[in-house]
Amino acid sequence: MNPTPEQSEAIATYGDGIDCVLQAGAGCGKSSTLKMIASSDPRRRMAYVAYNKAIAADAKRSFPSNVTSRTGHGLAFDPRYLPRLNRPRQTAHQASQAIDVRQILGIIGSTPAIPTDAGMPKAMTSRLIMRVALDTVSRWCHSSDSEIRAKHVPQYDGLTTAEPRNALLGLALPVALATWADLADEDGVLRLDHDHYMKMWALSGPKLAVDVVLLDEAQDTNDVLSAVLLDQDHAQRIAVGDSAQAIYGWRGARDALSTFVRELHATELTLSQSFRFGPAIAAQANLWLTKIDAPLRLTGYEACTSSVGPASNPDAILCRTNSGAMGVVMEGLAAGRKVALVGGGAEIKRLAWAAEALQDGKPTDHPELLGFPSWDAVREYAAEEDGSLEVLVKLIDEHGTAAILTAADALTANEARAELVVSTAHKAKGREWPSVRIHGDFRAPKADPKTGNVTLTREEGRLAYVAVTRARQHLDCEALDWVHTVTGVTE
Repeated sequence: MNPTPEQSEAIATYGDGIDCVLQAGAGCGKSSTLKMIASSDPRRRMAYVAYNKAIAADAKRSFPSNVTSRTGHGLAFDPRYLPRLNRPRQTAHQASQAIDVRQILGIIGSTPAIPTDAGMPKAMTSRLIMRVALDTVSRWCHSSDSEIRAKHVPQYDGLTTAEPRNALLGLALPVALATWADLADEDGVLRLDHDHYMKMWALSGPKLAVDVVLLDEAQDTNDVLSAVLLDQDHAQRIAVGDSAQAIYGWRGARDALSTFVRELHATELTLSQSFRFGPAIAAQANLWLTKIDAPLRLTGYEACTSSVGPASNPDAILCRTNSGAMGVVMEGLAAGRKVALVGGGAEIKRLAWAAEALQDGKPTDHPELLGFPSWDAVREYAAEEDGSLEVLVKLIDEHGTAAILTAADALTANEARAELVVSTAHKAKGREWPSVRIHGDFRAPKADPKTGNVTLTREEGRLAYVAVTRARQHLDCEALDWVHTVTGVTE
C-alpha cells in the first residue's frame, strides 16, 4: 500500500533523526505507519514496544528483522524471576498469613475497625488490609515514584471523607511497605507478578541496546515505562497513539504522547485518515473529538459504506459499566440468544459473590464494594450516587445473585459462535464489529442548576469516542444523543 501524505510526512520526520509523536485516530493505520518507518531504515536497531503480547507476537511476524518486538514487561523480564512467578496464586488471606499482617500492625486481640462515610464501623480483617496493601503496591508499581506514599492507596467508595481515609491509611501503608520489602527480597514469601519485576527493572535505571524506540498505544502507557523510555536519551523515540483514547487512567496509565511532547519537545504529527469506517461514523467520532478538544479530526474512508441509526440486531452492544453489561447479558439470555461477554463472566461473578457476602453480613475485598459494611449501606450510597452502583443494586435486588451467577455460566465462550457480543467500552478498545449499539448506561451529565451548563468530564468523552469508533458499517448511538446538550468539558 502506498503511504498517505500524512504517513509520508511521518517517515520523512523519522529520517530527520528527531523524537516524534504521531496522534493516530481510530483505524488510521498507526501500526502500518510504524512498519513503514522501520522498513525505511533497515540498518538501525529498533525496539517496538507493544501494548500486549498478542500485538507483540503479530509484530514479530510482520516487522522487518532489524526490529525486536516486546511488551514493556518483555523488556523487563529476567529468567531469575520465574520460580516466584510460577508459584501458586495467593489469595489476600494467604498473603496476609504469609507476612503476618497482625504482627506488622501490632494487632493483639479483636479485629480492628475503621469508620465509614455512613458512620457505621467497618471491620478490617487481615485479608481486607492485605487486599488494600497489594492494590497499593500495584498502583505504586505503575507510577514513576521511587517510594510508596499515601497517594498510592486506592480511593474506595464509602471511605472517602477524612476520618475513614486516614484510618485506612494507618492500616494499609505499613503493610504495603512490608509487602514490597518481601517482594524485593529474593527469599521473600509472597508470589511475584509481572508489575513487580517491571518496577524493580525500572528502579535499576536500564539502558536499551537500540538506536530507535517505537512505542505503540502510547496513550495507555504507565508512568513507570514512560520514565524508562524518557531516560533513553541515546536513542530516537517515536510514540504513536491517540490521546482521545486514553481511558485507563483509573488503573495507572498515562498519556505518554503528551509526556513526550512536554519532556522531549518531540515533533507532533497526525494520522487522521481512518480506514475502518466511512464518513457517517467519522462524523459521530468528530462530535466527541470536538467536545473534548482533541488534537485531530477524522476523515472517513470513502470506499467504506457506513451508516448511523437504530439497529435492532447489532453484532455488539457496548456498555459503560460492568453492571450495565450484566443487565444486557441477562436480557439477551432471557430472549434465548447465544451471548458472549468480552473478557468472560469472571468479573460478573466476582461482583455477585461480593454482593452476596455483604448480604450475608460478611466483608468483601472487591474494590467496588470494599468500603461498605453491609448491603444496606451499598443501597443507601447507590441511591445518592446515581451511577454504576445504582445499576448493580437494581439488578441484584430484582434478580438475586443466584440468577446472575447462572447467567454468567450460560455465556458462550467462543465469540465467533455468539449471536450477540456484549462488552464494556473499556474492554472493547482495540476491537471492532460490523454493527454496534451503544447501551443506555452512558449517562448524560446533569445541568448545573444555577447556570444551566452541562459539563462533561474529558474521561467520559474519551470513553464515548472509543465506543462509537468500534463500528465498521453501522452504528446505533441513540443513547449518546445527549452529546448535543454538552456545553463544556472538565478534567
